[in-house]
Amino acid sequence: MNDWKEKIYTYGYLLTNDAETALSRLPMLNGWRREQIGGFTLFVHPEQKFYCFKTDERVYLLVGHAYEPFSMKSDENDILEQLASLELGSEAYRDSFDRLTGVFFYAVIEDGSVTATCDCAGMLGANYALIGGATVFCAYSRMIADIYGLNEDPYVSKLKRSRLFHWYGWYLPGDLTPYPEVKRIIPNTEVRIDDTCTINRFYPRKAYSEVSEKDYDALAARICSIMNNNLRLIAKKWADPSISLTGGTDSKTTLACAKGVQERFSYFSYISLPREETDALAAKRICESLGLDHRIYRIDTEPSHHEDYKEVSDLLERHYAFLGKANSNDICKRIALKEQFEFDVEVKSWVSEVARASRYKKYGRKSFPKKIRPRMLTSMYKLFAFDRGNAVRTDKRFRAYLADSGLSRAIGETGYPWTEFFVWEIVFGGWGSLALTGEHMLTNEITVPYNNRALLDMMLRTPLEKRIHDDLHKDMIRLMDDRIEKLGIHVVNGNETKTREFLERAYFSLNNLLPW
Repeated sequence: MNDWKEKIYTYGYLLTNDAETALSRLPMLNGWRREQIGGFTLFVHPEQKFYCFKTDERVYLLVGHAYEPFSMKSDENDILEQLASLELGSEAYRDSFDRLTGVFFYAVIEDGSVTATCDCAGMLGANYALIGGATVFCAYSRMIADIYGLNEDPYVSKLKRSRLFHWYGWYLPGDLTPYPEVKRIIPNTEVRIDDTCTINRFYPRKAYSEVSEKDYDALAARICSIMNNNLRLIAKKWADPSISLTGGTDSKTTLACAKGVQERFSYFSYISLPREETDALAAKRICESLGLDHRIYRIDTEPSHHEDYKEVSDLLERHYAFLGKANSNDICKRIALKEQFEFDVEVKSWVSEVARASRYKKYGRKSFPKKIRPRMLTSMYKLFAFDRGNAVRTDKRFRAYLADSGLSRAIGETGYPWTEFFVWEIVFGGWGSLALTGEHMLTNEITVPYNNRALLDMMLRTPLEKRIHDDLHKDMIRLMDDRIEKLGIHVVNGNETKTREFLERAYFSLNNLLPW
């Protein structure tokens, strides 16, 4: 039986000017690393990393890891020095920050204030609060609630009781956490706390346009180059990196983009559900065809076979801020992989879906209204067919998100497709950070090569029709390693049926018409 106590709030951090209260309420912080930074105290989980760069005026802080595939910077200290050399908030500074890949929390501390943001899609949790004069930034909203004895938002309590709340994942609309005093940093925004909290959106900030057919090939080649650089930097930063593979589009594209360093990676899949066997065996066939070793982890999913099942279940429930319980197979997976996983970082192909026009596929549509309405986001978020009270309450939360985060204004000014921001900022920013930080990193460190704002911006500028049909990803595979394309191995998500698409589209259309 493993000791899971050291895994509570795994890979977490706490930045605060109220360290005494934090230590008195959470004695476990005495076992975390502790650093005084610009008048604040930083606590960092023993498995997490952090970096600081100080100037006469400011402290630049990065918790987690980052690398920069445009100039091939792999050292976080060099990255912070580069950012510090630029005028804070200038276009050059924003562009430099947009080029970062990684899983991190980033903050600039100056004159008692903190301006903070998350990585591109918020893969490392980033929550904040201003409570009685105490400034707090933390990877886990529940950790802040533990320190200050916070109670769950009544809206969240009602939402959790909704019959279909568990569908589509445990996450909340907008910047909400389960606690009204605590908010989530929305990707593409930064939060400044001094005596008050202010939110500033820094992306998108340039006019949107799709590239022409004539320029598409050059852009696709550039996207491949950046992805290849990311994989090269991962191979440089970690001694024993691994790529988790399926037979699906995203991970096959990652494998292809590792061209030139494929032998530096190990490859694996796991089977914890019957449907995962098809994916794992497809991944194995692909690797064997390329002469690459591939390992399959077969997970024993019988809870009674794991002494620490309840302990891990309770731990994951806390990391999810009690929004829901993890699936049995996922709990067993974490227990098994903690014992068996033998690599020092896992490369996940998450965030790629931001550029794959997933809402167009989901609802079988070729277009959406250009103007965002809160009800459209509510319809995408959860199924409220028989729960109109929660539908209306959720509309209000999304209305606040569109205004407070500046997304509605930014989309109106730049013309970006708003559906992709729902996937980017709500699905990945909300669900992704809970799942990756609090669940998947119980086992090992994770990096996400698609998690780069400048890269996603390029991908979003390829023609919509190509993104709907995954032509961009297919072209990336063809350009980088056509051996994978020639194998013809592809696993389609079994949930993506025509019947489901019809029902999802019907619900989305009908729910948007209802006035209540």
